[in-house]
Amino acid sequence: MSFFIMTIENIVKQVKSATDWQINKRLLRERVQTDLLLPHGGGLFKITPDFIAFLNSWESETIYLEDTYQNPIEVNRQELLYEAKEHYQRVMNRWHQEHEELRKIRRL
Repeated sequence: MSFFIMTIENIVKQVKSATDWQINKRLLRERVQTDLLLPHGGGLFKITPDFIAFLNSWESETIYLEDTYQNPIEVNRQELLYEAKEHYQRVMNRWHQEHEELRKIRRL
């Protein structure tokens, strides 16, 4: 009987650990999505690979972009591109580091 109880306790512990992992992973991703917002030129832009690719492919130096609040914002394309790439990489690096820390905790 005690073996059966130990097995159930182990199963409960593993399920709780897996649930905590999924919750923490989701919360981390939600925070990262917020961290991807970059203020620039009076607007607030969500930095994504598509956004960076768009800025990189556009030829005009001055462009008008819709920000996250649906306002047209005049920006210098090169300045915003530089800031966007730096910001995106910084956020992704931090996300990766924190995700790895969560994985280490999960294995313990």
